[in-house]
Amino acid sequence: MSMNIVIQEKRKELGLTQEQIAEYLNVSTPAVSKWEKGITSPDISILPQLARFLKIDLNTLFCFTEDMTESEINYFCREVAEIVQTEGFVAGFETAAAKLHEYPHNETLLHYMAVQIDGHLMMSGMDDTEKEPYEVEIISWYSKLAESTDDKISNSAKFMLASRYLHSDDYEKAQEILDSMPSKEDIISSMADKLMLQVSIYQKQGKAEQAVKELQYALLTAVQKVQLILSKLVDAEMSAKNYENARIIAEKSAQMPALFDLWEYSSFVAPLQVAMAEENSDTCIALLRKLLNLVTEPWDTTASPLFYRIQSSADLLQMLPVLLSEMEKNSEYEFLRENENFQKLINEYKAKLK
Repeated sequence: MSMNIVIQEKRKELGLTQEQIAEYLNVSTPAVSKWEKGITSPDISILPQLARFLKIDLNTLFCFTEDMTESEINYFCREVAEIVQTEGFVAGFETAAAKLHEYPHNETLLHYMAVQIDGHLMMSGMDDTEKEPYEVEIISWYSKLAESTDDKISNSAKFMLASRYLHSDDYEKAQEILDSMPSKEDIISSMADKLMLQVSIYQKQGKAEQAVKELQYALLTAVQKVQLILSKLVDAEMSAKNYENARIIAEKSAQMPALFDLWEYSSFVAPLQVAMAEENSDTCIALLRKLLNLVTEPWDTTASPLFYRIQSSADLLQMLPVLLSEMEKNSEYEFLRENENFQKLINEYKAKLK
């Protein structure tokens, strides 16, 4: 793509006129028109200012690199997933890193790879020491993405960074990043308005099936968000020593899968939180057995009248080694380590992996 096309497409993408660019750069409107037609090029002294106004870097403006298309990126994501599955996490990481080195300015590729490799690392079963060098690299990717002019990419990266700092008890950095993000109320309200308008358009156009699909995805997202809030509320109540409140909230959370046709696995998450906090060994082991068993059973969204348009593509079996690794290594399970039934449970499900 030549510079004149980059200028024209980025200007239109941002909803700018040639007059606005001319005014910002203190040049004439015909000059901008000639740039876009490829008749002349901008003076070198104003190129950095032009790039900033178009929210791109100079490499993109000069077309030093040809970017991958989104379809190519999606194909590459599938390729990385296959490599991780067949050759292991390290091979998948190296493949991703090599492609990022080849396309260093493609933010979409970097975003996709950061999220995907992050997920694969979480599911790798590595201990914290083994994960550390990869964590450092992933954090550097998110840090770079946090500076993106694309709000969606930037906010996604900031969320992941804040979560990491929170996990490592660096509350100041987590708060600093959180404060730099837009108000969650503004985001939620604008998304809801847009969704409802889109659904209305689909219905007016006679695209009822598309409207159903959009609403099903919105409902699933909303219900999962409620479950997350209830889980956090259980933790908060336990921390505040309001144990009876925590138990009541956990019971309500446990009822949601039956009410909203969700994966049964989530019925036992909040009750397990309470049992773990109370160090109730027998209850913990019973709930863990249910969770481990459910990981081997697929969640059939197509059987639900609420979510039949949503195809669940998650490979739930990949969760099994992760859960077992957590049970063996996470300090939260320390009080269970000497329990014979706990060790038998781990060995029983480790045998199913072979």
